[in-house]
Amino acid sequence: MDFDETSAKAKIVANYRDSLEKERFYAMYYRNTIEDLLNKGEIERLKTVVEEAELFDRNASTFHVFYANDILVIKYFLKDYDFLAQVDYIKDLLNSSIHADMRSALYRTLKREIETGKIEENLREVPNESDRVFVYIILNSLFENKKGVSQLIEKYKYQLTDEKQLYFLVTRFWQKEDFDTKNYAAFSWGAAIIKPVGSLADKVGWMPGMYIGIDFIRNDFLYEWFMDINGCQNKEPDSLQFYDMRWDFNFGYTFIKNKNVFFYGYATVGFGMNAFNIRGKSVGDKANDDMPYQFYPAFGAGAIVDLFFTDKGRIHNGLRFRTGIRSIFSGDVLKASGVRLYASIEWTFREYSKKQVDFDYSFREKGVK
Repeated sequence: MDFDETSAKAKIVANYRDSLEKERFYAMYYRNTIEDLLNKGEIERLKTVVEEAELFDRNASTFHVFYANDILVIKYFLKDYDFLAQVDYIKDLLNSSIHADMRSALYRTLKREIETGKIEENLREVPNESDRVFVYIILNSLFENKKGVSQLIEKYKYQLTDEKQLYFLVTRFWQKEDFDTKNYAAFSWGAAIIKPVGSLADKVGWMPGMYIGIDFIRNDFLYEWFMDINGCQNKEPDSLQFYDMRWDFNFGYTFIKNKNVFFYGYATVGFGMNAFNIRGKSVGDKANDDMPYQFYPAFGAGAIVDLFFTDKGRIHNGLRFRTGIRSIFSGDVLKASGVRLYASIEWTFREYSKKQVDFDYSFREKGVK
């Protein structure tokens, strides 16, 4: 490469660098001028400068006057509400993922007008209510996240009579979550009282018990893993203690539910174990090694009522009332079998999963404005 060729290339690079520097200078010049005129309230001159800046931006290669949502803010201060109310005009300009640059006087001024309510006074000039609300929500979206904008859409949905505007807002911003009352997990723990019925009643009396349950609700169906331990003094001989343990699977359905009250019915399958131990001795004491014990299958049915008193986000706490009937076989231990009636009171808490809530357009179908 000879000297002349190298010199020519260097000159091209220098000219390009100079053009970029010139472009950056004019972009900053227009930006600063627009902010200065806005602060001074010189709206007519501001219109002229904005037109020049828009022409400059169309020809600029790297440095621009307006970025992201800037033009929407400018149009507001120029009171070009017709432009801001047109979905076709703003849908490509509005960038919902880029929020306001609070280092800019444009956005600081707009934010101040939103906070003081001045924006609502200015938008009263817009004769069409749907346009007025649409522009208000669009400008708020520069500072709010999707959840905040969704709240505004919900608040003003009856005023958004223009279906195109409403659909655009919902499509671009709608984001709402709710607790899924058909799908959640729960835990319960409490005390019970058991009444043997049949030939069992001749051998043992009322028995206290402790219940533990782990629930999974899917589409209102109940799946519960359940365990209880109960025992009482044997009637004869009274030196022996009778105890019964059970591990059950309860399958049921939610028949009644609202915010605080839930009612379930369920069927039970599982197995249990009952045995004797000597009074005063722990279950694992060697003195109990020769005591009879029995494993057995079990069947039954029951009902649950949950009453909730606290609501802390996804976690709800309350009381559970349970009652039901369950088979018990103890031919090897008590030489008797039958059923047991039981009732319990338990503390329960549940954790809801979250679900996305679709926007409800049904108010349009009902002709509500």
